[in-house]
Amino acid sequence: MTKQEYVKQVGKGLRCSSVKKSEILKQLDSDIEIALGEGRELSKILEEMGQPEILAEEFNENMDEKERKNEEKVFHGRKRRRILCIFGVILAVLAAIAGLAYWMFPKGRDIEKSKIFDSAQVRSLTEEVIELFSAGEYETLEDYACEELKKALEQTGFHAIRDYISPDWGELRTIGNIYMVEIHERNKVYAAVQVSASYENVNVTYTLSFNRQMQLYGFYIR
Repeated sequence: MTKQEYVKQVGKGLRCSSVKKSEILKQLDSDIEIALGEGRELSKILEEMGQPEILAEEFNENMDEKERKNEEKVFHGRKRRRILCIFGVILAVLAAIAGLAYWMFPKGRDIEKSKIFDSAQVRSLTEEVIELFSAGEYETLEDYACEELKKALEQTGFHAIRDYISPDWGELRTIGNIYMVEIHERNKVYAAVQVSASYENVNVTYTLSFNRQMQLYGFYIR
């Protein structure tokens, strides 16, 4: 998949105004270009970001209330004019309910109903990962990673990922609400997490995932 195809797929899943969508996609394109500029392979970058449908839904879940209401007005206006449009699916409390064909695979489920993951354990491990990364304990953090992620980090470690945002974050202040969902993709199951953290100089959004063994499976920041 090319960078343009990936960004386009993310755009298809966004449920927001055209202005907001353009803003998100420009930032995503910029993030990928920065990573490419560091000499990283595109396939590894996209793998860390995750499936475009999942990333799009993460953006949707973190959309502010005003943006959501504006989009609802657009939807109802077009409906009254009898223009047939499909905006996607609506999730309730992180339960990814497949309504359209491309949402049927991979499948998302409310992690509170998971028979594989314990939400309290996922939350605790997420906080540990963020605290280790914030403290620069990269070698310790690598022990949390699965083999696939370790291979992806061979050319650029956690220290380089940090510099994508800013060379000077300052001290960690707060970790925000942690949003979790269980993802079923082919024969793989993992817990996907998104959370924002506030530092002295920057605000960072973490997108993490953990496999069945509770190893760090994916790591992406923006």
